[in-house]
Amino acid sequence: MPPIIDRAVIFVAVLVGFMAMVDTLALSIRTSGAITKRLASSIALFNLIIVFARLSNMIQAPIVGNMADKTAVPDPVIRDALVNALMLKIHFIILATTIGTVLGALLTPTFVRIFTRLLEVFEEVRTLPRVVLYLLHPKRWLRAHKYFVWPFHGRLVEYFRSIRRLPLDFIAFMVLVTAFYTVGVLSTIYAGALNPSLRATAVTLSGIVNGIATFLLFILVDPPAAMITDQCINGQRPLEDVKVMNLYLVVARFTGTIIAQFIVGTMAFYVMYVAGWVDKLF
Repeated sequence: MPPIIDRAVIFVAVLVGFMAMVDTLALSIRTSGAITKRLASSIALFNLIIVFARLSNMIQAPIVGNMADKTAVPDPVIRDALVNALMLKIHFIILATTIGTVLGALLTPTFVRIFTRLLEVFEEVRTLPRVVLYLLHPKRWLRAHKYFVWPFHGRLVEYFRSIRRLPLDFIAFMVLVTAFYTVGVLSTIYAGALNPSLRATAVTLSGIVNGIATFLLFILVDPPAAMITDQCINGQRPLEDVKVMNLYLVVARFTGTIIAQFIVGTMAFYVMYVAGWVDKLF
């Protein structure tokens, strides 16, 4: 039997970890937008970064799918061993998501500084291609060290104590959003491995898991976060509140990746149930 953590698993883990890091840094966009009072520009500029993260998602999805394909063998004993190995690979990939989230959290203060500077550059040059050319200049990289900030500074404890200024419900929903998004594709692939006869149906059902996360994100998480950001920009709240919100959203993301380890199997059986229902109905 081949090793469980092989080259393909490590490759996918690196890609998934990179995506998690970028998604975590994306939470600080509101902070940069509030500091510069250019929220719309900050969101538009960050799309340049998020495109590269989504490209890595396109690469890793078929590789994970191929891992499930290799479990389809005639011998039931070998097949069960391969399916169990696939679950361990999935847990390893989810662990990479957690690590990527931690890296994103550590880089958040640095990213806020750098991104705030990029917003100023964007206002000067006015186009994204010129921003890219600005970033490619070697002198910019030599001076980049001045933007790095160690995240564990004295104000971190103060931010944790300021949670009372924020509504707690949307932070809790952010935990669920992250958990469901983390297992969305992985659970459908595992479901296909558990029931090869409905593999194609199961793989197309990632939306029933991600759909839960999407609903929670756009209905219960984004509106309160946007309102708090607007209030900070308009002076109705102290600017520190958007930084506190960003900290707790990062903590919620981290917690969601931990919970994902425990629900991936349950979500796979949920997908299998829906796939079986579709098979009987049609």
